Amino acid sequence: MTEQRTVTVDGVPLGYEVSGPEDGDPLLLLHALGGSAADWGPVRDALARERRVYALDLRGHGRSGWTPEYSLELMRDDVLGFLDALALEAVDLVGHSMGGAVAVLVAQEQPWRVIRLVLEEVPDLRPREPVAPVRPPGEPAFDRTMVQAVRARLDRPDPAWFEGLERITARTLVVAGGPNSHVPQQGPAELALRVPDARSVTIAVGHLVHAAAPDAFTAAVTTFLDDLPDSEAARRWLAREGVRRTGANEWTDGGSGDGRLTSNDVAHTWAEAMILSDDLDDAGRTRLGFGLVDLLDDYWVTVELGFALPKTDDPQAAAEILWEGYRSRLEAPVTAKAITYSLWVDWFEDHTTSEAVFAEVLGNDHDRLLPDAPEPLLRRARRVLEFSGPVPWSAKVDTYRAAARVPSLHRSLFRALLLCYHDVYGALEPAEGLVLLDGLELPPDTEHTAALRTVMAAGIRNRRERPEAWDAAVLAAGEAAPE
Repeated sequence: MTEQRTVTVDGVPLGYEVSGPEDGDPLLLLHALGGSAADWGPVRDALARERRVYALDLRGHGRSGWTPEYSLELMRDDVLGFLDALALEAVDLVGHSMGGAVAVLVAQEQPWRVIRLVLEEVPDLRPREPVAPVRPPGEPAFDRTMVQAVRARLDRPDPAWFEGLERITARTLVVAGGPNSHVPQQGPAELALRVPDARSVTIAVGHLVHAAAPDAFTAAVTTFLDDLPDSEAARRWLAREGVRRTGANEWTDGGSGDGRLTSNDVAHTWAEAMILSDDLDDAGRTRLGFGLVDLLDDYWVTVELGFALPKTDDPQAAAEILWEGYRSRLEAPVTAKAITYSLWVDWFEDHTTSEAVFAEVLGNDHDRLLPDAPEPLLRRARRVLEFSGPVPWSAKVDTYRAAARVPSLHRSLFRALLLCYHDVYGALEPAEGLVLLDGLELPPDTEHTAALRTVMAAGIRNRRERPEAWDAAVLAAGEAAPE
């Protein structure tokens, strides 16, 4: 059953339709320019079988208010106010065409409010040639002034919209309508390319994908939404404990005082309890712990993951689960800084673990490092190489040689050699390192190549052996010393 309701946000009445079980995961649908919540009729019931589906009339459309001013930014703020009014901490968000552009702005403004994002036939967010709108017969169910204002904004969008695509943290599905769409397909293609964790699907039926191919659209979207991110599992665990997010680095537990917490507060208070949850097995606990890393990007969570390893039922099996968690995040388009920092500080800087851990996160795959290797593997290689300085030379030299065969890894391999020299626990074999360095294709302005070549040619394994040698090499090369 679908109910029609209205909520007022900052003085603007917003009409919306709601359907599906009250305890279902919230899914918010945003329609195209000139449309309304009713446009989702062909797919609404299917999407609402297990989800609580909200279809919103954006301002100037349907049953929502007509206002003196219109812009995509105002519509974005309406959506965020709608979430606040209905106490929806985070939702899955689907947007069609203009509604997809609004969804992009929502996901940029408050990334933590969007769990998963579906962008159906969203136009390019860069300037375009204006096209005269077709005036529909009769009296439209939308404000003509709104159409003019929004089209003008889409013709000349704020450059920050396109540049900000990389700030979207939600896992994203881009749905394209193929060559029959009036929307140039470069737009969806660029979204899939520039949103960090995005994948794409083409359903070649034109611009109105969800209306022209409701079964195919629903299948693609539900399959995508059924894959729950680990970060969302962690957020739900915290919510059951009364902890919810209120900002980029702001949380509340509703407790004494002002109840405000930082991400670091949450990590120190809840990480151990989450990772040692009695109702989960080792795999479930580790996955939940990594989800908390994804959610908070706080180093303390990785510390607790390491502390928990000896307490598991089968430490050897649990270790493999742990390393798989690292590998998967090192391969992701965007990874928490806590992951690479902990890899370096907790595992590579410890001589009792550095060799084994390096093998687990990259060394065992060195024979797969080829120029045509999959991009996720190359991403993992770049990240591991740049923090591998403390790993003993004998444990990583084969991987370094393999990386030297891959031009896209050369910059990371150079940074690895530089860290070998500068890390307090690092050490390189100068002769072998020099051969590797001389074979790298680096931009001409890459700093410290000449200085590094000089100290390696002098047979120096580490800066701590002769600190003055590096300073002299930098001075001779006319370079700035690294901080």
